Amino acid sequence: MIKCSSEGYLVALQDTAHALSSVLQEEEIIQLLLEQIVKTLPIQKALTLLLGREKDQLLVAGALGLGDSYLEKLALTSSNSQINRSALTGELVRVAAMEREPEFSHSEVADEGLKGLVAVPMTVRDHVIGILHVYVDNIDVLQPEEVVMLRAMTDLGALALEKVRLRRSLYRVAEAVSSSQDLEPMLQRVLEVTVDEMWLKAGTIRLLEPKRGLLRLVASYGLSETYRMKGEVHLEKSAIDSRVLKGEAVVLHDVQSEPGFEYPKEAAQEGILSVLAVPLMQKNKNVGVIHVYSTRPRHFGPVAVTFLKSMANLVSLAILNAQLYAALKARNKDLELDLADWYRFLALG
Repeated sequence: MIKCSSEGYLVALQDTAHALSSVLQEEEIIQLLLEQIVKTLPIQKALTLLLGREKDQLLVAGALGLGDSYLEKLALTSSNSQINRSALTGELVRVAAMEREPEFSHSEVADEGLKGLVAVPMTVRDHVIGILHVYVDNIDVLQPEEVVMLRAMTDLGALALEKVRLRRSLYRVAEAVSSSQDLEPMLQRVLEVTVDEMWLKAGTIRLLEPKRGLLRLVASYGLSETYRMKGEVHLEKSAIDSRVLKGEAVVLHDVQSEPGFEYPKEAAQEGILSVLAVPLMQKNKNVGVIHVYSTRPRHFGPVAVTFLKSMANLVSLAILNAQLYAALKARNKDLELDLADWYRFLALG
């Protein structure tokens, strides 16, 4: 543990930030964060729990100083823990005596020598992505400035994790964009990757048919056949898509109560609650829209909007390339037919 001083903590915080910024793997970030915390503060053992894709599942992502038996038990019970549920709301939770808490196995707590616990939310822009558990003999040993330091280091770790996840997500989308020269299989693959990386329920890609005044479905993911077949999206009936086609990113927090969604009843039956929609633009021309859907209330902050816009830009370029590829294939076919006719003509001559 470093010397308890403002200067010492600032140096430790700087060292942690520099170390985390150079790591590109989630496992390494978590391990480095735990090591820095134990090195800096009066803490003997620590672990991290990260939210899974279902958002109600907490997964053990890394630990320091804890036995396998305890971690295996925690993996089965962490999602139902009242302590963790409180931490997921952004609250720092203190447990003075773990052996008195019914949610812990008293024998395993005793075997591990665990006494006090502090559960710290891992937060990125007010969004909790996981929880840090730190174990101390006496929670009163942690001074207020040390708690501030603990939270700051935890948030640095959360930011580093988000950076790595965004990098990985954009790489996967770019990989999907190059997966096929054929338009619709490529769009389907890109949509699947995007929805999975954003940890959402579903998504759609629709291309504009201006003469008919509607958006044609070309790719969907995570939606039932009933919802996909509900009907065309008409621009005159869909205020949200009319706004998107003017270049705006639109968020609907609740499609069932906010105006602008053409099929709110069908969305409710599908379990869709929140929607983020962004345009597909080629140069200054809008050619379609992308919708992603959540079954939970989502406000879709700047990071989510920027990510989906970045993905849309890649898709727009891929659409143009696919269209050019199709045109070249058609032209090549015409040339082959012309050449065959010319050979036949020469043979007759």
